[in-house]
Amino acid sequence: MTDDSLEARVAAVERALTDGGPVADLSDAAELRRQLDAVTDDLDTLAERVDALEATVQSLHGYVGEIEHVNERVERRADAARAAVERLDDQPRGRTTEGDRPATERRPSTAEGDTASTPVDPPAETDEDAESLLDRLQSSL
Repeated sequence: MTDDSLEARVAAVERALTDGGPVADLSDAAELRRQLDAVTDDLDTLAERVDALEATVQSLHGYVGEIEHVNERVERRADAARAAVERLDDQPRGRTTEGDRPATERRPSTAEGDTASTPVDPPAETDEDAESLLDRLQSSL
């Protein structure tokens, strides 16, 4: 048997198996399978990285949300403190009525319900005292 007759016989078997269509090159199919497996592995690796990044982003969102919440609380406290200082600054520096004074600065009452004749004036507040109060307030925030 010669090589030509062997090739003719193999070609006839191939035609019979494939119904006369062309025979696929099996080496290309194996290479294609290896590439598909490599791409699938890469896709799995990228999916894991995306999941890890999404978890990190969610964690950062939570952290930023907590910081924003703390900032809002600090702002509210600062606004309240500023308003209190402004109320103190807006109060007249002269005489105050008995109801405006703190309980510790009020005149003692007599038995009949009248107030004593000696007034208790609050300590004089200077501009330096007001500035130091504001400075202490700002430094505490």
